[in-house]
Amino acid sequence: MINSDIESKKLLEKILSVLKLANSKTILQEKEKILKNATKRRIYELCDGKHTVNDIASELNTTQPNVSYHLSSLSESGLVLYDELGGKRYYFKSLE
Repeated sequence: MINSDIESKKLLEKILSVLKLANSKTILQEKEKILKNATKRRIYELCDGKHTVNDIASELNTTQPNVSYHLSSLSESGLVLYDELGGKRYYFKSLE
């Protein structure tokens, strides 16, 4: 019984390890896919610090709706996160 419990624990640890690796590969593949878009890639690169949509739009000389559109997909993919302070969202990278 004890050996069976130890073997079960080792098997679960191996499964967890494989799942973590698969998840990290999926995240990297998703990141590569999204960042093939030049605008998304530029926005992602600008998110080294915390920036508002208007900060990014100004830097890229484009419109706020355009930046919001791209930030939405970057955020949904988990590449970019945001903090809300004083009614504004400040975007930053979640991965490097």
